[in-house]
Amino acid sequence: MENDAALFKEKLEKEKSARINAEEQIGQLKRELEKALKQKNTIIKNEPDVIFNITDKGEIITADLPQKNKLFGHLINGEKPTIHNVFSRKNALVFDNALKNCFKKETVQFHFNQKKSDKIFYYEARLVKTGPHEVLAIARDITPLKNSGKQLREALKKAEEISRSKSEFLANVSHEIRTPLNAILGFSQWLFDNAEQKQHREYLSTILESARNLLNLLNDLLDLSKIEAGKMEMDIHPMNYQEVINDIELVFQEKVKNKKLSFNVVTDSSVPANFFMDEIRFYQIIFNLVSNAVKFTQNGIVEISAHAKRTGKKDEVNLIISIEDTGIGISKKQQKNIFETFTRQDSHQNREHEGTGLGLAIVNGLLKKLNGTISLESKPEQGSVFTVTFFDVKTASADNPREAPQKEGTIMQLEPCKIMIVDDISYNKLVLKQIIKSDQATFIEESDGTSALAKLKTDKPDIIFMDIRMPGISGYDAAEAIKQDEDLKHIPLIAFTASTLKDHSKQIHRLFDGYLQKPVFKKDVDFILKKYLKFSYVEKTEAD
Repeated sequence: MENDAALFKEKLEKEKSARINAEEQIGQLKRELEKALKQKNTIIKNEPDVIFNITDKGEIITADLPQKNKLFGHLINGEKPTIHNVFSRKNALVFDNALKNCFKKETVQFHFNQKKSDKIFYYEARLVKTGPHEVLAIARDITPLKNSGKQLREALKKAEEISRSKSEFLANVSHEIRTPLNAILGFSQWLFDNAEQKQHREYLSTILESARNLLNLLNDLLDLSKIEAGKMEMDIHPMNYQEVINDIELVFQEKVKNKKLSFNVVTDSSVPANFFMDEIRFYQIIFNLVSNAVKFTQNGIVEISAHAKRTGKKDEVNLIISIEDTGIGISKKQQKNIFETFTRQDSHQNREHEGTGLGLAIVNGLLKKLNGTISLESKPEQGSVFTVTFFDVKTASADNPREAPQKEGTIMQLEPCKIMIVDDISYNKLVLKQIIKSDQATFIEESDGTSALAKLKTDKPDIIFMDIRMPGISGYDAAEAIKQDEDLKHIPLIAFTASTLKDHSKQIHRLFDGYLQKPVFKKDVDFILKKYLKFSYVEKTEAD
């Protein structure tokens, strides 16, 4: 009996000890669980994201429902939270569809917005399936990100509007300057060609040079604006290399002669006679480089040399053109930023020459658009060599009227023709008539689109020069009507305008057969006349 009592007592002691150990373990586990729950709740309370659970019935389960949170704006105190009383009707439907998809796909992500106190808050939500009837929902407030994106878009829109306004302002100013320049250059050139007294010719030469400088400055400002805005577009067509170089040589002929410089043009046989290029921009690049060479050279030579290298393709070459001078040269230090905007040499000699410092920056910008590069070799007081390379230039066949050889001592003579000029400014019509200056041409002059269309019902010209900006029916509307008329649509229609806007350029290419920008020059007018009218070359007379 005593042994049984001792064994029973020992058993009780063991059970008591085990119970105490178990209670201690349970207590430890409870404390750890409470700690974990506290940590979880702390995380949930301090987590910027809203984290909660949703059942398949739409009931919201969470340890600490953040009722004051702007996400749960529709919940009334005391209500059991569900997606239908927490969210708006629209968002409740969004969550309901997302729940169905989540139970099928395990996870789903979507966006929604919630309105509270007249403010809209944007959220990114993610649902993750955690059981057969429950999902974990995490909603993140992305309102600041959304607003910053909106502000960025508004700032971008405003910048685009400012850029567009700037372009339109420059284009309008350009139009208003080009129109009187057309008269100044046109009449001055006519007077220069017909002046007999040396003094008169000198005065007129100064007027012409000043007007051309003003035109070049205007073009530079417009081009720089387009380049900086990334809106400079190239117009690639077949062109003749020698014709362009001859035109440039002719422009500088008088200045080179006055400075007693040698002007040389060396063209290697490898250079194709014709190739695809934006002729206007090509001319501008070479013109600017030659202009600088002549400007900064007091004695010696200015030379344009060109050669081409095959690229491996039958109809393609790399065209290399060098403009060399024996002028004041450029120091190593100044060569580093010579192609930047408004950069000019800081030297005594340079202060004696006019210029804005835009020329080389524009050349560099245009070359980038034409798949070209420019390099410079120069030594102070010895001269400079600018080398321009156009890569992958496609050769072209001789298929334009400028290829017709003109013998020295001859001039172009039109065959009998009718030429209509439509412009609301009378001196513009007079300038164009003086440039054409042909006894064989009968001129029809109209001041607006309405009168031009009325005249065309009874009189059919061989070519029409049409201004764009006119009172009443504009040049565009008149051109549209002409091109839709079966009896008139064959007549070559040439835009005769001072506009420089890109949108206008697109319309001009759509409606017109050719384009002359004011102020116009004889070589450009002659090109149009040769292309669309019959002509021949005749010997010059003393009267010519």
